[in-house]
Amino acid sequence: MLPSRTRQHPLVIASNRLPVRFRVDRDRIEVRPSAGGLATALGAVRGDALWIGWPGTVVPERLRADATKRLAKGNFVPVFLSANEEQDFYNRVCNDTLWPLLHYFGDRLRITPEAWQRYVNVNERFADAILEHSGPDSRVWVHDFHLMLVPAMLRRRAPNLSIGFFLHTPFPSSEVYRLLPAREEVLRGLLGADYVSFHVGDYARHFRSSCLRILGLDSQPDAIEVDGRRVGIGVDPIGIDTAGFHEVLADPETARLVTQLEEQYAGRKLVLGVERLDYTKGIPQKLLAFERLLERDPAKAQTVTMLQVLVPSRLESPEYVQQRDEIELLIARINGRFGQPGQTPVEYLHRDISKQGLVALYRRADVMMVTPLRDGMNLVAQEFVLCQAAPGPPSRWRGSLLLSELAGSAQVLPGAMLVNPWNADGVVERLEAALELDVSERRRRLETMAKRVEALDSKRWADGFLTRLGRFSRRDRRRKPPPEVEGEVRERLLRRFARARSRSILLDYDGTLRELEPHPDLAIPTREIRALLRQLAALPDTDVHIVSGRRRRNLEQWLGALPIHLCAEHGYLAREPGGEWQTLLDLDLTWMRPIERMLRRVAADVPGAHVERKSCSVAWHYREAEPEYGSWRARELLNDLGQHLAGAPAEILQGHRVIEVRARGVDKGVYVRHVFPDGKEPTHFVIGLGDDRTDHDLLDALPSGSIAGHVGGLLPSTRAGGGARDHVHVLGPGEVRELLRDLAAAVTEPTAARATS
Repeated sequence: MLPSRTRQHPLVIASNRLPVRFRVDRDRIEVRPSAGGLATALGAVRGDALWIGWPGTVVPERLRADATKRLAKGNFVPVFLSANEEQDFYNRVCNDTLWPLLHYFGDRLRITPEAWQRYVNVNERFADAILEHSGPDSRVWVHDFHLMLVPAMLRRRAPNLSIGFFLHTPFPSSEVYRLLPAREEVLRGLLGADYVSFHVGDYARHFRSSCLRILGLDSQPDAIEVDGRRVGIGVDPIGIDTAGFHEVLADPETARLVTQLEEQYAGRKLVLGVERLDYTKGIPQKLLAFERLLERDPAKAQTVTMLQVLVPSRLESPEYVQQRDEIELLIARINGRFGQPGQTPVEYLHRDISKQGLVALYRRADVMMVTPLRDGMNLVAQEFVLCQAAPGPPSRWRGSLLLSELAGSAQVLPGAMLVNPWNADGVVERLEAALELDVSERRRRLETMAKRVEALDSKRWADGFLTRLGRFSRRDRRRKPPPEVEGEVRERLLRRFARARSRSILLDYDGTLRELEPHPDLAIPTREIRALLRQLAALPDTDVHIVSGRRRRNLEQWLGALPIHLCAEHGYLAREPGGEWQTLLDLDLTWMRPIERMLRRVAADVPGAHVERKSCSVAWHYREAEPEYGSWRARELLNDLGQHLAGAPAEILQGHRVIEVRARGVDKGVYVRHVFPDGKEPTHFVIGLGDDRTDHDLLDALPSGSIAGHVGGLLPSTRAGGGARDHVHVLGPGEVRELLRDLAAAVTEPTAARATS
């Protein structure tokens, strides 16, 4: 972690916006608290927490010191953006790319490649600010899609930091998410956290699906393994500040406004809509549905009023101004068609309204229409339910909730009347039913939903998230990954290799020396790999071993002409350079034929899957299968194999989208012990490198004093024996080859230097 120059805080909250209203007027700064939902939700856990975010406007350089000082009084740290950064980061990437993508609006998706680097840079600045105020025991809570890269940036620089991330929008299906050019970078950014959480289970499922389809990472329902860490995947539906709403409900001003509304709408039913101006909210579709209701029964124009409250948003954007104009034209058309003097079917407020005014409207409404085309949660629905169900005048249970099935709230409010906002006729039918619902049914539905709203209270949401973050971050800290082969670690390794009198290099092939391919037969060694192995084998007193699960035929064809040792089928077969293959074990293989038949039957049902038979094992590969279906069938197959192999001298191995059944007693450790039956001499340098669970056997069997290299996400196993080893981490095959080139250079370059001196 970077050395902290400031006070370290136990909880650091990071979001795009600070919870303040910040206004710059020439040389004056005005700072007022914001009543935003996130600020309210986190009120219970703020305490000594520090909040890092953008003030929401461009602050001139000359005023930034004063702004920082004033914000510090509220435990706020600003991240200032220039006008260009605001345009590229906030408008072009966050609003024009990520917002429509996450909400399924592909037709509104605008991608500006040159703006993406600005998004990266701003995320880096947030990470810098977080690290400056964090200590070893700090918890960092990163919020929303503006800062998706921050968790990985923090993880790289502070590996033991406790990091949580919560997404306040939907996470789309993988088919939609894959439209994003930086899709891998964003997923890896989020997976830098210890705990990643979403509003509802669908969003978490879509996230896991994207990790599988794009990164090839299988997952459990509540976690995913990546880079040797277990990242928690959670569902934490956010709620409202119930205590705050109860206070407003008890306010005399609220009661006065309710009485006023009762008089204003006496004899009429009130259909209420409260939205921020945004295309995701489905306001035109809602108005069209109300218009169709009046077309079916024009008399309802005399008994039903729709009140649309539209909170201003982003009116500096021509696109949003156009949305507002479209809404106002629709309202004018409906009123022109169905209105009468003194009778307006659709009333319209385009302004912010007071909390008391809003609560009074919730109390008076007969139907609340919350019909977004897509919404992460939508707290308006919860606010309406709480205000309707609270005791006090009017005492009768009046309202019905008409809720879009495409809002997250639809999954947490079991008494809502759900609608598809794109189906105007369906909305009209449900609206008619809601207007005529009898009192007992309204009460039953509201009571059911009110209990859920109280349980979803925002304070409980925050406490629950932090509790689960603590659980996953503590678990991760117990599994510390080995150090990266960089800097001083790398230099020390190169010096040891160069000074050794003799050397052995043991390498797994797939996923270690060579990148994984969709089909195993495509992973042919490149010219670079062959040249590198030949170069290593030519070093003085150096032997190179390829220790693979592949068949001997593959290794013979690809690498047999090189002066290196080959081990095939996880230690069952081996040959010295230019020698004959020999078996290292006597085995009972009577189980193989029925297991092979079983695997071939399953492969026939899974397009893209295939079976590979070896001398002492049989493997079911599904890298080319449809990812989610392949993973599902793999889980079923594991259960079936466990039953069929009961008592048989065989064991099941899981690799990178492959399930292999091999004879018990065969593993890569057999070969390592064959090479080093008596351990190694102190002056003999041994390094082994592997990338999956089968390579634990190789690394665990290395003699004391060896280097165990863990490639990709492979962590040291908990059963390692055989004495002390130095464990290091290498990112992937490309980095493995780079390390091997450096090892060769560490020997040849000093020799060349001595020869010319």
